[in-house]
Amino acid sequence: MAKVIVIKVPEDVSERDVIRWVAEGLSRRLAKKLVLSYLEEGVDIDLEKALKEFEETRNEVWRSLEKEYRKKALL
Repeated sequence: MAKVIVIKVPEDVSERDVIRWVAEGLSRRLAKKLVLSYLEEGVDIDLEKALKEFEETRNEVWRSLEKEYRKKALL
């Protein structure tokens, strides 16, 4: 059930900003609930695989950044 709450915000704060802030807050709340439920069930993490995937992703991102920086003559 939806609830209407009246709040006052500064003039430079748009309605879109308020909606985004509420959505971000709700998503954090939902994420916390999901994480807690997964932790209650137990988590099976392959740390070696996770580290390998992290390193691969970091390398891919760095390559793309390096390419972009070289294109802009920043490197």
